[in-house]
Amino acid sequence: MTLDQMIVPMTSDHLPQVMAIDAQCYPIPWSRDVYEAELARPEDRLYVIARPGQLVGDANAKGFCPGQLVGHAGVAFEENEAHITTVTVSPDCRGQGIGARLFLALALAACRRNTSLALEVAADNPAAQALYRRFGLAPVGIQRGYYKNMGLSPDAVVMRADNIQQPDYADRLIKIAVELDCA
Repeated sequence: MTLDQMIVPMTSDHLPQVMAIDAQCYPIPWSRDVYEAELARPEDRLYVIARPGQLVGDANAKGFCPGQLVGHAGVAFEENEAHITTVTVSPDCRGQGIGARLFLALALAACRRNTSLALEVAADNPAAQALYRRFGLAPVGIQRGYYKNMGLSPDAVVMRADNIQQPDYADRLIKIAVELDCA
């Protein structure tokens, strides 16, 4: 199965489920207005969702309905940088490669448009940091208090990967796609 059959662009129709996932994951989730504003900028934003039927072994056995979403992610394309804005997987579905598939979709899009990939991640989220390291991002600093108004651990680790248009980065993404069986 190819990545584009598993991960599809987010639309406003997906927002009730996206926001339900966020409510499980964040003390202060994004509002519908924030998502609508992001989706209204297709020229410099990309938001995607993960569909469970193709991602999780036997999704129906796990209690998922065919149309139910299991995760979402987004990226803002800036001058020379693709800035990851969110990667969120339903707590019931973590550890199954869904976050990696979502991130792979964003990284591939970033490689077509930008030279760098960057994000902030909660300093107390080693699982997310490990995922981002897998994609070649490395810590470059700490932003103190970054999340203090979002109800999360206040500090963020800033991570980046530069020169993502180079052949070695493409090789990294191909290897990840093969490991995820998305090639």
